[in-house]
Amino acid sequence: MLIPLHPNPAVPPTPVYVPTWLQPLVDPALDEKSLPGVVTKIIARFGFETMVYGTAKTKHRGGDERFFFWTTVPQAWVMEYDQESYAEIDPRISYGWESPPPLIWDATIANGDTKVAHFLERARRHGIGSGLALYFNEDEYSVLVSLNRRERYLGAKERTHIESITGDALHFAYVFHWVFMRRVIVGGAAPAHRGAPLSARELQCLTFAAHGMSSSEIGVKLGIAERTANFHFSNLISKLGVLNRHEAIATAVANGLVRLESLGDAKRSQYFSKRTKRGRQRPP
Repeated sequence: MLIPLHPNPAVPPTPVYVPTWLQPLVDPALDEKSLPGVVTKIIARFGFETMVYGTAKTKHRGGDERFFFWTTVPQAWVMEYDQESYAEIDPRISYGWESPPPLIWDATIANGDTKVAHFLERARRHGIGSGLALYFNEDEYSVLVSLNRRERYLGAKERTHIESITGDALHFAYVFHWVFMRRVIVGGAAPAHRGAPLSARELQCLTFAAHGMSSSEIGVKLGIAERTANFHFSNLISKLGVLNRHEAIATAVANGLVRLESLGDAKRSQYFSKRTKRGRQRPP
């Protein structure tokens, strides 16, 4: 017996209303390969050449903060920034912990700090000399969008121009975050740096945590802020593909990144137990 089927009409997705110049960013045909070109074209209208987007998901039950990023800057700079732990001295990061107003910056932001000056000089060699940093919080996520240009110093005319387009730049940042959330994070995609090697600083944080130290204690030990230590943990947790620092320690011990002889028998047993229990919960 044949049963006639009468499917309901397809329900189109809720339309997203954005200015014409932002429409390519919400085009359903947009994919991972075409996204860099679309972004580069949009930010060029503001006078910028490259972009960095970073978002951290706040701590949740059973897991620590996780970090995601997307960028059009050269990959060599991404690797150097990560391995040299420049997040500890990047003035855009230290300025942005409390989601402040936008920051227009250039080489003068070093303000006599030799470490920051060195960081800015290294960035300049990769085409990042000045720019506009934007910050906001959305639900469980804190967001940074940095738009960059080559010039090391901004004159009054350039600063006035950047001030005039900051509203549109914020609009772009919000829409990009919306797109990234739905196409990457909600879709379950792994962070772009999943599997990347841990930096020396991340290994230090992991080793101290394995010995029972908190982020606050690690910060004191390393001479960095507690929130910077937490940033290192969110980064290494994303790299290792685990839920929290306990699983990160277990994974690091199992892979020889943290030496077994440096831990007591009780702690070794504790971390292996956590790793085994998590493994049993995963589907085959």
